Amino acid sequence: MGVRAKGKLIIGGLFLFFVATTAHAQMLADVVDSFTELGKETRIVAGKRAQLLHTSDLITAPFSGVVVEIGSLDPNPKAFFRFLSNGIWSEWKDAYINRSATGGTIVAGYRQDEPIDASQFEFKIDVESENVTVIRNAGVFNNDFDQDRRPAEEFIPVYGSQSGSIIPPRLITRAQWNAKPFIRGTPSPLANGAYRYMTMHHAAGYSAETEAQGKAQMLAMQDLHQNVRGWSDIGYQFAIDRGGRLYQGRPFMDNSTSLSQVPVLAMGAHVGEANTGNIGVVIMGCYHPPEGANCQQVITPAAYETYKTLFAFLSERYGIAPTLIRGHRDFSSTSCPGDNNYVLLPQLRIQVANLLTTGNEPLGVGTMTASADPNGEIELSWDVSQDFGIDSLYVERITSLGTTKIVADATSSLSFTDAGLLGESHVTYLLIASGADGRKQELARIELNIADPSTYLLTSAFPNPTDTVAQFRYFLSVEGIVTVSLYDALGRQIREWDAGFQTEDQWYTQTADVSDLAAGTYFFRIQVSGFSGVAFDKTHPLVVGR
Repeated sequence: MGVRAKGKLIIGGLFLFFVATTAHAQMLADVVDSFTELGKETRIVAGKRAQLLHTSDLITAPFSGVVVEIGSLDPNPKAFFRFLSNGIWSEWKDAYINRSATGGTIVAGYRQDEPIDASQFEFKIDVESENVTVIRNAGVFNNDFDQDRRPAEEFIPVYGSQSGSIIPPRLITRAQWNAKPFIRGTPSPLANGAYRYMTMHHAAGYSAETEAQGKAQMLAMQDLHQNVRGWSDIGYQFAIDRGGRLYQGRPFMDNSTSLSQVPVLAMGAHVGEANTGNIGVVIMGCYHPPEGANCQQVITPAAYETYKTLFAFLSERYGIAPTLIRGHRDFSSTSCPGDNNYVLLPQLRIQVANLLTTGNEPLGVGTMTASADPNGEIELSWDVSQDFGIDSLYVERITSLGTTKIVADATSSLSFTDAGLLGESHVTYLLIASGADGRKQELARIELNIADPSTYLLTSAFPNPTDTVAQFRYFLSVEGIVTVSLYDALGRQIREWDAGFQTEDQWYTQTADVSDLAAGTYFFRIQVSGFSGVAFDKTHPLVVGR
């Protein structure tokens, strides 16, 4: 990354000073070809206004544009560039101002269609003198190298497969975030012969926790890429906010409105000369701790789950092996997608490969029941009420000794007596389906406390994964007041059902509509309260796919 600017205006409260002076070179990582050091700052204060002036070091490579990142809460800054050519400074030229939708980060830029004949540049910004303002970083770029500025290539686009077992995340379309039109004609198809890579980025200064913030940041990033950098559109094919919501970046070439239609993807502008066949996905936020306090975010479970599901869908439908998941830094000299994200890529590749094996599209709907007799033997039974492509069924048992397949063919028998639990106090049974394509999926799960079966509650969720409705099924062996809740991956309660007082020795079912939830892993929790307090409290995962 580039070296930070050396001066700063020291006027304003300590909080604003902290916000403004946090290092943030990451924000320019996707739009500059090289960073440029800035010399000592000259500051001129005149009443309520102040001017900050910086001169760059010598620039030896050809460039056609320049950008500077600024930390400031001034609502109306004015910025200018001028250029040194053969010992003569040009007139000051107005800079274009781009602002992040959250925080006090601003990018000022200037570009020409032809190369700028200069060996240095000067930058000045006019701001309110009471505002803390700091010049963070600067860099240059050369439009001549941009694939994005070349005429659309005349080749036949490569279509993705219309069949698969991965339900894609719900997509917030360009129309929904009010994207500006693609400029300079028609996009080029992304793939020329084959899709090649899936690449992770982070958006640095553009962070978003909510959908409203995410939509605003999509517009801010599009503005930066179109009006500062000079690209035809936002550089990425997709973006993910910290809540796990997925946004469409570049236009689809076939007017698709969801990933389930397996759209024809357009060429992006996110990895320099390696954009052909390369699908770019950016996560909003900053994840590179060496850049300072504003860049220490850690990917949320919801965002990670969307990344995993999206990459699995893209791998399955567009034929990109999980081993070809990359970070931006694998293609060029940059810290993007940040150390906190880059370290996750090995495990992400493995988990995407595993998800391709299991799928997140339900193979069927199954339930299990179990009871313990005084001798410790378990009467186990199961049932499949819906079949979406089950080739075979089997039952596994999990104890302290490990996992054992106890029923190899669960389709020929619907019950089993387990007498092999001597010395065990707890056992879990799984009903697992296999599809004709080899993928495996858990249809139901039963847990039993053998040591005290009179107070144990049996639970299962089905279908799991699901994209519409889930049922939480539980057995009460003691009476009590029952509450069923649903939590997201951050531990926030998003649903609660008060079932009231329920009697013992019965099965109960709670149905939940999850069609409005983002794809990801959730957790349902069942609590039973009796006269002496909470008699049972159990949590199980529920996977929602799109």
